[in-house]
Amino acid sequence: MKEIVRHPILDIPVVEEVEFNYNGQKVKGRKGYSIAAALHLAGFPIHSHSLDGRPRSLECGIGKCGACEMLVDGVVRRICITKVDGVKEVLEIPKDYIPQTKKFPLDQANDLYHTEVAIIGAGPAGLAAREILNDFGVPNIVIDSNENIGGQFLMQTHQFFFFEKDRKYGGKRGFEIATMLAGNDHSNILLNSVVWDIFDNKILGVKNIKTEEIYYIKAEHLIVGTGAVPFIPVFENDDLPGVYTAAVVQKLMNLEHALLGKNILTVGAGNIGYLTSYQLTQAGANVVAIVEAQKSEGGFPVQANRVRRLGIPILTGYTLVKAIPNDDYTAVKGAVIAQADNKFKPISGTEKLIENIDLINICTGLIPDDQLLILGKEVFGNKCHGVGDAIRIGEGTSAVLRGKQAAFEVLADLDIRYNYDDYLAISKEYIDSQQHPIRVLDNPAKPTEARKNKPFVIIDCLYGFACNPCVFACPQNAISKSSTSNVPIIDYDKCTGCLDCVYQCPGLAIVGFNISKNKIFIPTEHFLEENSQVYLVDNYANKIAEGEIEKILMKPNKTNVARVRLDNVFNNEDITNIRGLIPKNQYPEKLILKQYEEVVEIEDPYVCHCEDVTYNEILDFVGDRKFVSVMDVKHNTRLGMGPCRGKRCIRRLRLKLASDGITLVGDATPRGPLSNQILLGELYPHNVKENIIPVGTKKDIERRQVNVLIAGGGMAGSSLFRYFAEAGMEPVLINYEKGSSWRNIAGGRPAFSIPELSDIARHNLEIFEELNKYKNINFKPTVYVNFAHDELTYKSLEASKGWSDVYEVSPKEFSKEISPYFNPSLDTYLAAFITRECWQANPGKTVDLIRRIGLENGGTIYEDATLISVEKKNNKYTAIVKMSDGSYIEFEANNFVNALGGEAEKFANMLNMFPGLYAVRHQAFITRRLPYLGKNGDSLDMLIDRRKIKGFSAVYGQQLYETGQIIGCASPAIDAADSYKDIKLNTKEFLNIISEVFCDWIPMLSSVQFQSVWSGYYTEPRMIIDPENGLFVGMRGQGFMLSQYLAKLYVDKLTGKEVPYYFDELKLTGKGLSETAFK
Repeated sequence: MKEIVRHPILDIPVVEEVEFNYNGQKVKGRKGYSIAAALHLAGFPIHSHSLDGRPRSLECGIGKCGACEMLVDGVVRRICITKVDGVKEVLEIPKDYIPQTKKFPLDQANDLYHTEVAIIGAGPAGLAAREILNDFGVPNIVIDSNENIGGQFLMQTHQFFFFEKDRKYGGKRGFEIATMLAGNDHSNILLNSVVWDIFDNKILGVKNIKTEEIYYIKAEHLIVGTGAVPFIPVFENDDLPGVYTAAVVQKLMNLEHALLGKNILTVGAGNIGYLTSYQLTQAGANVVAIVEAQKSEGGFPVQANRVRRLGIPILTGYTLVKAIPNDDYTAVKGAVIAQADNKFKPISGTEKLIENIDLINICTGLIPDDQLLILGKEVFGNKCHGVGDAIRIGEGTSAVLRGKQAAFEVLADLDIRYNYDDYLAISKEYIDSQQHPIRVLDNPAKPTEARKNKPFVIIDCLYGFACNPCVFACPQNAISKSSTSNVPIIDYDKCTGCLDCVYQCPGLAIVGFNISKNKIFIPTEHFLEENSQVYLVDNYANKIAEGEIEKILMKPNKTNVARVRLDNVFNNEDITNIRGLIPKNQYPEKLILKQYEEVVEIEDPYVCHCEDVTYNEILDFVGDRKFVSVMDVKHNTRLGMGPCRGKRCIRRLRLKLASDGITLVGDATPRGPLSNQILLGELYPHNVKENIIPVGTKKDIERRQVNVLIAGGGMAGSSLFRYFAEAGMEPVLINYEKGSSWRNIAGGRPAFSIPELSDIARHNLEIFEELNKYKNINFKPTVYVNFAHDELTYKSLEASKGWSDVYEVSPKEFSKEISPYFNPSLDTYLAAFITRECWQANPGKTVDLIRRIGLENGGTIYEDATLISVEKKNNKYTAIVKMSDGSYIEFEANNFVNALGGEAEKFANMLNMFPGLYAVRHQAFITRRLPYLGKNGDSLDMLIDRRKIKGFSAVYGQQLYETGQIIGCASPAIDAADSYKDIKLNTKEFLNIISEVFCDWIPMLSSVQFQSVWSGYYTEPRMIIDPENGLFVGMRGQGFMLSQYLAKLYVDKLTGKEVPYYFDELKLTGKGLSETAFK
């Protein structure tokens, strides 16, 4: 292990040294760097011991597992993401560790950010999404657990492949692209922050792991770009120090400037294996070999060529069997590999030994870190978008393009206009970026013999894939590439041999030649000495010639060009096959694989490192079963129940069991990657309300003083608005969506089993009649037909005659009194009770007229305005409201009324009231227009069947006089069973029951088409009308028929006027007036 002080690509800063105690010894670290880096450089790679006492070191290196948890100044921290700054003492967590009592400040408000889009992850995908959203002015917040912007791109020192119409990112290094994507304005990018949960009201729980602040983010849309976690296959000693994932190797090497080993074996011949191996050589390490279990190499051939040219052998068809630890178990000293069968299991007797290594670099793939994406989809539905490796492991190019694509999808959701061709172009580039390289040429194109007399280049790019920086590099336009499926073509008539393309090819696949002057121009990203002797090699490091480096031509992108004088050609080789160089003193010896002589007795490998669960323990539990579930394994072995929550070990186990013919089904319960970094005490309720912080608005929060603020603009809120205005109180009404009032079936009736409710209904009838005189609201007097299906219902309906104008009809009179089309053979009912003094009216026209009256009397309405929070201090209400233009207003009101229907409970709770309200799904339908089907050629009156049947307690409907359409509903039998569901969705059961009942009533309806079916909600379980507490809630689906008179009483009570005796029963502390029989 050594500190990297010089690097061909990275600028290594000079930083202040700090000192801390580690297990009683002084350790030096570098300010701004992690504790993990300091301990490794000090020779302390062991950070903990497992439950079975095995030494453990870093595993993921990015804070998403618990392998590196230590006591840092008495607090459990993950040292791979904890800086040395200010640290005094670091200890391994004792087995008997007992946490100390910690006091948290309860008088400080938690921040609650409000924004349109929350983006989790400030990597390439998240930043690309942010860039597009910012271009269109969409408010957003980016949350990332790292200290710097850029995610995995910060660790990438290589040039990136991009196929672009206009050059932007192609040929840029990862950390450069991260800077470009972030832009100059980093506002609303919240770093050092982890999302530890997503709550059901679209709120993200976040913790700043540096300041320990807990805060929350409320968003309407979610983009999840949480990247991936490294995967390690199961092999013996895969948990020991010296076995590290590519993420650990890259982070410590390229960000922490600490090289974990000198002689490295890389496992995995894919792009990650190629890139980390290449970067290790740049940092001064020697990569002994790359082994790959598959029979062929993976990844991009151009990436494989880059490492092969350095003399690194790629051994395919070999799997890693065992890591051999050194004597003190602080590193490895060797590895056992073996040929792999078609299930990647080692073939006995083929074992080989690789010696003299001190690090195994595991590059066997990544696992999408999709836990928050899964949670997000549950909460946000189709307003949750996965990007980058969180949905599909791919190149950084794909991550950027998918991030932009997701941003356009958000714009579409928000109905923001954009150029659809831009979206299509991005989508095509995204698809193309995932294309596996396609071989187009057998050999690279070369100039004619005559053309070789002038300087020229050869492009050794034989595969079509998404890359074209060379096209932009040529000042003569001599290079062209028509699509991602083709290779670059060079026009040697235009080429001048300027060599500009040589240093701008991300794959270092372009070499320059000046044969007449014996000069070769080779791209290089390593330290080379001028005047040094080198071998000139092909893509497999075979020697073609030897020469001397005359000059290193320094280039701005740090891919320099070595001008080599050709001194000697071996065996008449074709010098145009030269693709790289190796200093003579660094030319590697041929790798010798020794036969592993010892008897291979594989110890029982640990599949779950958190809980030390071995493979044999799992096999003992599985027995002779061929299928087993993740939950069964977890709860019987504890695999996946440690800090990483199964993100790594479940995938490891699935592949291991598959090789033995056993299928593992299911997955772990999704949890935030760092959810276990939250302390119980941090969530202790604070004594103060949350501090609301709107994000993205161009204005500061405006403050206004009003007399009356009404939240909710349905029938209830609009009625309050009218009567407050008529009382001269200048009310302000805020409304966000069309609630139950716009979804009801337009009827009203005085038939209740409670006389007080009947009285309220009759007064409402009078108000409807007055409104219709003022302006047409399609008001029509009707009757309600209540069918009695049993004795209990019969008696209840008969009793209502005492306070309602009701008459009874026998079944034989149904066709005369109800409808001439009524089913004469229906024998379901004992009788029907017909209630007069009922009515129907157009709900939309009614609400509009009520509001107009309020406006005419000095009221103000804000539509599409969302209540964010409300609190009460010193008898004044303070409410923060998000307006339709995205700005925020803080209203200070003398009176506040909660008339929010289904959302009423949430805001009542904010005022320390807990009425226990909940929204219940109520579904409805409407048919096409029909001729009148009722009595005497009139429209069909309201028919009500109150049987408790098939999950419903009532089915009812009527014909609208205005249009002739049949409109109907069905009430759920158990309200609670239909609460907390997606109340916007219809159910098959509803369609079945209304079909049954309505077709049984009037058979001809069986051939009538639906025009619409929809779902809304009623608010249960009781009506609360309480001026003292500002509540007008729980209308139970009766708001259309009861709200207006109740609103008048509300204002009368508040202004000191006399109200009926029963009004106080509707208070929060009252017994209520809840209809049960005729609900």
